[in-house]
Amino acid sequence: MNKDRIKELEEEVEELSIQLSDMLCVTLILSGVKESSMQEALDAYIDGLDEQSVEYGVNEILQNLKQLKQTHPHFFA
Repeated sequence: MNKDRIKELEEEVEELSIQLSDMLCVTLILSGVKESSMQEALDAYIDGLDEQSVEYGVNEILQNLKQLKQTHPHFFA
């Protein structure tokens, strides 16, 4: 693989990462996270991810949100 292609793929991964981050923020807002608690909620959500889980789909996301609400109710309006 040439350097130009690697650079292109790195930029694509960065763009996708930004989009995923934005989608997570929207998910947290729709779940009731207060804007003033957003960064803390993001950090707590990411900390709560199961690093050993190979699958990560809708059910896992919902479970992680439920867990976040239970462990950090102060993030929510």
